[in-house]
Amino acid sequence: MLKKFNQFFHQQLNRIDMSFTPFIANVNGKRLQIMQATDDNIPDLLVLEEQVYSGRTPWNKFSFERELEKRHNCLYLVVYYESMLVAFIGARFTPEETHITNIAVAPAFQNMHIGRYLMQLIIDRACENDSDCVSLEVRVDNEIAQKLYRSLGFEGTFIRKNYYHDTHTDAMNMVLWLKPHQIKRKKFTF
Repeated sequence: MLKKFNQFFHQQLNRIDMSFTPFIANVNGKRLQIMQATDDNIPDLLVLEEQVYSGRTPWNKFSFERELEKRHNCLYLVVYYESMLVAFIGARFTPEETHITNIAVAPAFQNMHIGRYLMQLIIDRACENDSDCVSLEVRVDNEIAQKLYRSLGFEGTFIRKNYYHDTHTDAMNMVLWLKPHQIKRKKFTF
């Protein structure tokens, strides 16, 4: 039975497309290079986190390394302006759900629609992979991010108490339903 389940699970994962071709995008007048993250990007990712989170790094080097090695179901994108990392986004994919694990935009590049652009890239990939929904967690006090997510169609579903270890802040789970016929009380996999 276990062998049969493993075969089914790996067949389902194989239908998820994790390929990504780097490209140049013009977003709000900025020429941005968007590519799949590698271990070489980790030092830049940590610096960007410090900028975004007031000197803290919610994800350490080990966390990024572990996520980046999950090439079968994770996609992490980095955005460079000239030689500077200005944004990144990460997501995990299953046949049913796409979960955005992390997104950050450098303070000097916020309000330029780069975050929206990255969110839309992941939403489009979720649609291509036939996901039922896209989910994420956001700090309950991060009203700017919540406003962005709501403008993309996400809705709050429940609160996770003390979700963020560094500050013990609560998180709101938000979901964008891609298939309107889906039952919204579905149990989430992440």
